[in-house]
Amino acid sequence: MKQTIFLNEDWLILQDVHDTGERMGMYREAFDQYNHIPNQLSEWEPLESLRHLQLLLADQPYFGRELRYFNQAPWWYRRTIQLEKVPGRARLTFTNADYYCRVWLNGVFLGEHEGYSDPFTYDVSSVLRAGENLLMVKVWSPWDTEVDGDCIDRRTFLVQRNMVKGTYEHSDTFVQRDVNPVGLYGNVILTLGDDACFEREPDIRYTVEADTNDILLDAACAFACIPADGGDLTLRIQCKDAQTGEIKLSKQLPLPPGAEELTVQERMGGLRLWNTWDRGGPWLYDVTVSLCREDEILDQYSRPYGFRRIAMIRTTEKTQFMLNGKPFYVRGTSYFPDAYISNMCPERYERDLAAMRRLGFNALRVHVHVELPEFYALCDRYGIGVIQDSEYNWMHPVSDAFCAQFIEVFLNNVRWLKRYASIFAWICMNEPGLQDPAGPLLGRAMTVNPGPELYRRVCLEDPDRPAIKGSFCTEDLTSGDSHNYLGALTNNTLYTQIDGTTEKLNTEFGFDAIPCEHSLRKCPPLYRRLRPLMPRVKKIQKYQYQLLKYYIEHYRAQKYQPNAGYMQFLFCDMCPQSFYGVYDWWGLPKAGVQALEESNQPLAVFLHYGPQGIYGICAVNDTDHEYKNVTIRLLMHQRGNESVYTFRGDLGADGALRFAADELQFDRENPIDIDLVMENDGRILALNHYQDVLSFPAPPPGYPSRISHELGVRLYDV
Repeated sequence: MKQTIFLNEDWLILQDVHDTGERMGMYREAFDQYNHIPNQLSEWEPLESLRHLQLLLADQPYFGRELRYFNQAPWWYRRTIQLEKVPGRARLTFTNADYYCRVWLNGVFLGEHEGYSDPFTYDVSSVLRAGENLLMVKVWSPWDTEVDGDCIDRRTFLVQRNMVKGTYEHSDTFVQRDVNPVGLYGNVILTLGDDACFEREPDIRYTVEADTNDILLDAACAFACIPADGGDLTLRIQCKDAQTGEIKLSKQLPLPPGAEELTVQERMGGLRLWNTWDRGGPWLYDVTVSLCREDEILDQYSRPYGFRRIAMIRTTEKTQFMLNGKPFYVRGTSYFPDAYISNMCPERYERDLAAMRRLGFNALRVHVHVELPEFYALCDRYGIGVIQDSEYNWMHPVSDAFCAQFIEVFLNNVRWLKRYASIFAWICMNEPGLQDPAGPLLGRAMTVNPGPELYRRVCLEDPDRPAIKGSFCTEDLTSGDSHNYLGALTNNTLYTQIDGTTEKLNTEFGFDAIPCEHSLRKCPPLYRRLRPLMPRVKKIQKYQYQLLKYYIEHYRAQKYQPNAGYMQFLFCDMCPQSFYGVYDWWGLPKAGVQALEESNQPLAVFLHYGPQGIYGICAVNDTDHEYKNVTIRLLMHQRGNESVYTFRGDLGADGALRFAADELQFDRENPIDIDLVMENDGRILALNHYQDVLSFPAPPPGYPSRISHELGVRLYDV
C-alpha cells in the first residue's frame, strides 16, 4: 500500500545574501557553513510553516521598502527526512514554489522548476536511503530591471516582466511597488511504496453527447511496478452521485501483464449535467479509480467531477457563452483576494463564494493569477463559473525564447486545472499590447508571439473549453471581450459616456473606493496618510455604487442585443491599501455592494436611463423558469408628490421585458426618486430604488492619478 508523508514542518531557512551558496556547494551533506566565515553566510533559522516568506518574516508584508530585500538574493530551505527502510519506489512532490526553484536530495541534484502555481514531482527512488536524508531547496523571485524603450518614467506599465506571475510591479495601486512574493508554500509530499501503483493521477476526460446528454468517460491510466505476469491485478472505476450516493458506473477489469498504460472508455446515461447555481445547480459525481489485488486496494484516486458542455459563439455581432447547449448570460466579478496566494484558506474562499452567490454572481474571473486547488473545487460545489486568466499581463520580453517559456508554464497550469467543471474558458493574455508604442492591440503578442502559438496549444491541450486569445481585443474573433473604465481609470471621463454604446461581452469595469474609517484604523500608516479623506469616504463609496449600478443596468438592458454579460472589477480588495473591491480587505462591505443587491440578481427590474432622460423600464430573467403575467409597479416621488405607473407582461425563461417610458411625467429640473417592484402571483420577484435618478456625479477630484507609491495607495486629492 502506498504511504504518503507530508514534509510541511521542521524546515530551516537562510537568505543567501551574496548568492554564493550554490557555487560553494551548500547543498552537499559535508558542507559546514561555520567553517566559511569569510563568505558571510547567514545562520539557519527555524520556519514555522510553508508560506510566502514575506508573510512569515516581514512585520508588514503588503508595503514597505524593506520588502525589496526579500527578492534581492535567493533563499535556501533545509530539512532532514528520517526513514526506517529504503522503499522500492519514492516520489517527491512540491505543490508550490514561487518562483524559480532548484532541489537537491543527499547532495544529488534532482532538477529545477519555474512557476508558482503548478505542482512538480521527482523520482527519488535511487537517492533515498535508510536513516537520515538531507533535502535542500533553493528558491528565488528576482526583480526585473529592463524597461521598454527605457521609458523609466512609465516603469509601472513598461517594465519587462521575465516571470510568469502576472501582477508583480503592477504598481498602479493594484500591487504595491515592493511586493514580489517568494518562497515555498502549499505541500511538500514524499510518496513511498513497494508494490504496483499508478505512475500519476489518472487523466479523466469526458464528452457530453448533445442529443442524449449521455456521458462518454475516458480514464487514461499510467502504472508503475506492474508484475510481468500481471499479478492478479484489477483496475476498478466507479462513478457515484455525490448528492444521493447512487452508483452510476461500476467497472472492474483485469490488468494486462506488465501494463504501463491503459485507457478505459465507458458510457453513462441518466446523469444530471453540472450547471451554475441559478440555472439548475452544480450536480457532482465522485469518480474513483482504484488499482486492486483481490479485495486489497493498492493505490486509489478519487475526485468529484461535474459533467457539462461549454462553448462560445464569436462573430462580429456577438461574444456569447453556451452552457449545456443554451445561451448563458454572465453576471460576473473578478477575483484576486490576496497578493499572497498562500495567505488563502478554504474558510476565506467559502466566505467569498457565499457572498458572491448572495450578490447574484454566477461567474468570476481569476485575474492574472492562479488560486489554490481548494478554490476551484469550491467553485465546482458552489456552481460558480470561472474564466481563468494566464499570467501574461501588459509587458513581457518579446524574444521567442521567453514566449516558448511562457507557453510551457501556462500549459502546465491548464493540465492540472482542466479537471474542474467550473472553469468555462482560458484567457491566454490580458490586455496584450495595451502599452505598445505601435498602438493599443497592434503589438507583437497578438500577431506574432506568443499569442498565435499560445492560443493553438491551449486549444489543443483542452479542446473541450473555449480560449480567449487576448482579453480586451474586442474585434479579434478568437477573443471578443471588452474592458471599459470610462468614469474611472480613464482620465477625465464620465461613466454616462457609455450611454448609447454597445459591448458584446465586458470582462472589466469598476471603480476603486476607499474602505470605511473603522477598517483603515487597523492599518495605522494608511490611516495617517488618508485621514484627511475620512469626511469624504461615504461620498467616494457612493460614487462606486452609482457607477456600478449604471454599468450593470446598461449591459442588462442590452441582454443578447448584443450584450452577453459582464464582469465587475474587483470583488474584494487584495491587500489593505488596494481599493478596487466592493468588499475591503477585512471583509467589510462598501456601498458598491448595494448596487449588486439591486441590479445583479438573476431576476431584476431596473430603469434604462441616461443624460438624455429615462428611456424605458426593463425586467430581466436569467433563470430557466418562465414567469407569466408579471406586474411591474413604478412609484415616482418628486416635490412631495407620488405617481404610480403599472406595466404587465410575460417574462420568458432567460428572457427580458422592455417597456417605453413615454407616459412618465416628471420635471427634469428637480430631484426624482423612483422605486420599482416586480411581482408575480403575489410574490415579489425583484426590487430596485433610485435616488435623484438623473443626477450623474463626476469622479472624485484627483482620481485616478494621485498615488503614493511608497504605500501603494490611491490618494484622490489628499
